[in-house]
Amino acid sequence: MNSKEKKILGSVCVFHLFNDASVVALPTIYPILYTQGFLIRRYADIGTMILIGLVVSIFFHFFVGHWAKGRHYRLLLVLDDLVVGLFLLLTPLAKDYSMLVLLYVGVRIGSSIYHPVGISWVTHTFRGKNFDRAMGIQSAFGDIGVLAAFLGTGYLAQSFGWTNPLYMWGVLCIAAALAGLVISRGTGDDGDFDAREEEPVSWRETFHDQRFLILPGLLSGLSWGITLAYGPSLLNHKLHASMSLTGAVLGCWIGAGIAASLMYGRVVSRIGRYGAIILGCALTAVSTCIIAFTTNIVLMAVLLAFFGWSLFLTFPALLTLVGSVAKPKNRTAAFSLNANVQILGNAAFTFIAGFMSDAWGINTPFLLLGAVAFIIAVYAIALRGRFAPPADAAACGSPVEIEP
Repeated sequence: MNSKEKKILGSVCVFHLFNDASVVALPTIYPILYTQGFLIRRYADIGTMILIGLVVSIFFHFFVGHWAKGRHYRLLLVLDDLVVGLFLLLTPLAKDYSMLVLLYVGVRIGSSIYHPVGISWVTHTFRGKNFDRAMGIQSAFGDIGVLAAFLGTGYLAQSFGWTNPLYMWGVLCIAAALAGLVISRGTGDDGDFDAREEEPVSWRETFHDQRFLILPGLLSGLSWGITLAYGPSLLNHKLHASMSLTGAVLGCWIGAGIAASLMYGRVVSRIGRYGAIILGCALTAVSTCIIAFTTNIVLMAVLLAFFGWSLFLTFPALLTLVGSVAKPKNRTAAFSLNANVQILGNAAFTFIAGFMSDAWGINTPFLLLGAVAFIIAVYAIALRGRFAPPADAAACGSPVEIEP
């Protein structure tokens, strides 16, 4: 990597780390709000709030994906962390559920910028083997942010009250915006992008090129949403783990995910990008079904680590495939579409899972996740031959055809 590429990757990693950490901070304290009967009184309240926030995110993803060009990337990412940080600082002011939802929507608006913009910046900057390496690194930094949020938020909320970690992450997110701005100095906001970037975006082409990646993307969003929304409550309410222990056990999930992201380049060199998706979906199905019935905290930590490794292997694989098959003019739109598919899976199933938890117990969301993962694993295996062989080896800058 040259100096400019290192600056871009470094700033993207900073933006991603604090974006993801800050978004995770509020869901981590849901068990406290539920137990206290303050602001949240039912599991369905959690699902409803997430649904509303993510529906808003969908509209902003489409807007950003259609409007953003290379010249906007750097400043848009700064805006992302600034908005997220501001609304986290305001969240402790919530006096009722509706105000909590409104402030959560503000967090989701800010966080809607990173994935179509940050991923697209990496896609335009790196080529060949450096592309897979950069995608794995930026993905790992997002995971590190989530790990820090799990470990720090639970402890701070238990020791000093639920508002303390929100203040901390709000300040850190704003600081990260400024740090990312400094790190990326000299990269330029116009970038060295393909001239076809100036052609109008075609959503029809984007949907056509990504059609076989929609269901794996749906599972990624569903898995993320179920774990963040109901994982803390499963550990705290069913296994009676303290908030500090809950954060540590969930840290096993994201810690294994970090390892998967860093190992991604080696894994994909052996089984290919689509092979990594198949493996991740299949192992996710097995692990989450067992998690639903586990009552031992040590076994739960092991299973969550297994689940985390499986799931987070699919994230960079999915993103690199999206970048490979998208035409240059449609790349930002393609990552916007991918993010929205993940959000739809997250929103719809998390909403349904809240009512299922109220009716049948907090373990049922993971049974739902396991069943959906099994179906999508079978689907992915059946469509393995649909991807032309060059898809796994293509450089990002060379779109490949998918068989009709």
